[in-house]
Amino acid sequence: MKFIDLIPNICEGFPFNRGNFVLLNFWGDNKDLEILDLFAENLSKKGIVPMKHHCSNRFFEKTVLSLIRKEQGFPEEYFCFLSSFEYVVDIFMYPPKLPEGISKEEIPDFQKYLGELFNSLTENKKYYIQLNVPTEINAAKAGMDYEIFNSSMCNALNINYQELKKTCKEKVESLKGMKGIEIITGNKYVLKLDIESRNWFIDDGCGDFPSGEVYIAPIENCSFGELIVPLVKLKGKSFTDVILTFEGGKLINTSSQEINDFFKALPEQFKILCEFGIGLNPNIKEITGYTLFDEKALGTYHIGLGMNHFFGGENNCPFHMDFVFKCNKVVFSE
Repeated sequence: MKFIDLIPNICEGFPFNRGNFVLLNFWGDNKDLEILDLFAENLSKKGIVPMKHHCSNRFFEKTVLSLIRKEQGFPEEYFCFLSSFEYVVDIFMYPPKLPEGISKEEIPDFQKYLGELFNSLTENKKYYIQLNVPTEINAAKAGMDYEIFNSSMCNALNINYQELKKTCKEKVESLKGMKGIEIITGNKYVLKLDIESRNWFIDDGCGDFPSGEVYIAPIENCSFGELIVPLVKLKGKSFTDVILTFEGGKLINTSSQEINDFFKALPEQFKILCEFGIGLNPNIKEITGYTLFDEKALGTYHIGLGMNHFFGGENNCPFHMDFVFKCNKVVFSE
């Protein structure tokens, strides 16, 4: 199964309607442009109007860097135009990186450009969608063997999106009115969350691909208890059966000293329990340690630390980290 053959089906999962003006932002080189063109072509067949914006390594090295060296930069109108789109699909062949040949002195200006570009693509959107193409570079970033990464991604994307949308909608309907969540893992670890007055959100093709989850932002200072997570990957290392302890909505301790040291160095708002999610994609068969897959797998649950102001929470910070697990029992209370 090839990713490129799945593009028509992926476009079926997008939440856009006839007449929508959609920005396709593409992080890839010229040799990869067939992928961008196929997304544009398949959207146009549905009456959706695509606008292509190409962020290649050559563009950064030869254009952005040249303007930085001329002390000119990009005008405000450039970022205002990108900000004007309500619908954005961010397609990554590889993650953004510093251009070849950039000097130490030029890095702050380039990072400022990337920051303004990111803000113009993500802020105040009706839909901001991210899609990581299964490339060797993205597999390496995920810490996975390429063949496994490619197979897992393609299987997860090769789903009936109409059925997935129905499943996600039914799950949210069943959870309306619930005020609390009690999570039991390892038969003895209990974590309690308060979700009163918070709304559930659905990712059935309108968030990070692969799709398939419903999620909510718990009250930020009302999470208490312990949770055991079977696999945590951090800085290239894997940790098994990690116990997380929460008090007053914040992570206060883990069973791993290395993970403790990592969070000890972070600001307090990075430690806030910000999300609870339920995986609903039946085409993801196993936990890999890569949360982009794992959190969508049918039968899994996850919590997140850090940012949640994009989905009904109050914690605005530049950090979000998920922990995926399976439960002995999850109890929702009214």
